[in-house]
Amino acid sequence: MVPTVDPERIETLRDERGHRRPELRLHTEAQALAFIDKVGFCFLFASRGLAMPTLWEAICGEARPLPRHHDDADLGRTWEWKDTLPARKACFYGKLLRQTPTLISLSFVPYFYALSPNYGELDDYLEEYRQGQLSVEAKWVYEALLNGGPQSTTRLRKVAGLEGKANMRRFDRALAELQATLKIVKVGTSDANAWGYCYVYDLFLRQYPEAAAQARGISSVQAEDALVLKYLESAVCVPESEIARLFGWEAWRIERLITRLKAIGEITEVEWPGRRGAHIARSADLALIRCTPAIC
Repeated sequence: MVPTVDPERIETLRDERGHRRPELRLHTEAQALAFIDKVGFCFLFASRGLAMPTLWEAICGEARPLPRHHDDADLGRTWEWKDTLPARKACFYGKLLRQTPTLISLSFVPYFYALSPNYGELDDYLEEYRQGQLSVEAKWVYEALLNGGPQSTTRLRKVAGLEGKANMRRFDRALAELQATLKIVKVGTSDANAWGYCYVYDLFLRQYPEAAAQARGISSVQAEDALVLKYLESAVCVPESEIARLFGWEAWRIERLITRLKAIGEITEVEWPGRRGAHIARSADLALIRCTPAIC
């Protein structure tokens, strides 16, 4: 019989693990880094309908909407730490999951890299381009960084031949494509534009060579298992479809993964009252979220 879970217990656990409680809110940069390392990976602001923890909510100590004005202490800390932590390579930051700003603990970066199309060489991009798996704009941007080193977006547009308003979307799509496949990474900020603020990018392999080296010893199965179980630790209980939405994996891959994790006792299929579809949770959390006879 499929166990039934208590939604209130799930939300309580999510609040605790995501630091969405006043007494757990983050006050310092060191606490922010500890939070990222604890959850493994999180979004910066929006969870986009997913149960993903966010740095913003952990800093606020609650699930708080973004303020319309910029004169907000919590917002200021969020913006500051998402720049300072990656700048000193304390964590990874980029649009990796669902093209959404994501912070990743250094201990989990190798798992993401193990699932990327890369093989750990600077010229990997050439084969992808020949196979039609990399856009020409992404190739231009990558080669600009390969040959010229770290560059601000302003400089990068020019060197890649994508200057001007007409090329803005092409450039932005190239950046998103290269970030999502862990080919480039944000390494800092610059005042080299009209607004006095823009990102500086470099090649992932130049900034995180140790992550690529570690990824060579991680199989795709090991990487999938590690990422899904870490996500479930924060999200507690989610529909199976949410795993596909978050990581962008094919249906057959999700089915294989869930079957595997069920077989070894890592996850359990559960029923969420009032919701359709199969839901999953870590077996280790089942006792904490299961409905008691008095409630169900």
